[in-house]
Amino acid sequence: MKRFLFLTVPLLGLLGYWALSQYTLPEGPGKELVLAKCQACHDLGLVARERLSRERWDAVLDEMALQGLKLTPEERAGILDYLATYLGTTPPPASPAPTQAAKTGAQVYANCMGCHGPEGQGNPPSFPPLTHVGPWAATEGGRTYLLHVLLHGLQGEIRVGEASYNGVMPGFSWLSDEEIALVLNHVVAWKAPQGFKPFTPGEVAQVRAKPLSPEEVWRLRP
Repeated sequence: MKRFLFLTVPLLGLLGYWALSQYTLPEGPGKELVLAKCQACHDLGLVARERLSRERWDAVLDEMALQGLKLTPEERAGILDYLATYLGTTPPPASPAPTQAAKTGAQVYANCMGCHGPEGQGNPPSFPPLTHVGPWAATEGGRTYLLHVLLHGLQGEIRVGEASYNGVMPGFSWLSDEEIALVLNHVVAWKAPQGFKPFTPGEVAQVRAKPLSPEEVWRLRP
């Protein structure tokens, strides 16, 4: 039990730690789901160094549910299968060939909906809505800011509507340039400004080449 107590700290305790780890999980079915649901709150490098039985990973997920992690039965089963297979007590199977990148923004947004909701409605008081960001995509500074948030994360108090939020959003630099452009276009489309010019992979690459800390990204907020 003591061996995995590090996984049961309050969710905000390890927010943003993934950005310091940059650990690559083994390839396999369920990897993207683990990244989407777990990386905001845990150092995945530390998680990946654990080798637990299926029963103990099952208990870890029960503890995470008590701490507020929301999973559908299908998502929970997929995460458990991945952890037990690739981070279990026996050597994992050989990694399959990398799967093809997601081709729609909705597919990429699956990495975001656990915190921000299926329609970007947010999850107060922890996670802000995203439906207000559309107009920013019509300005040069706003576009750059949105790209930095997705790539490099955000840390600092922000105000959206009548509510304030003061957490840490991890960067998603592990997504490809194409995927970052796709998911931003998907989010902006909810309230796209007139004449909106879609984000492109080339535009993402230019911002990726100029990394910022989450605190520096906060200072760019429009």
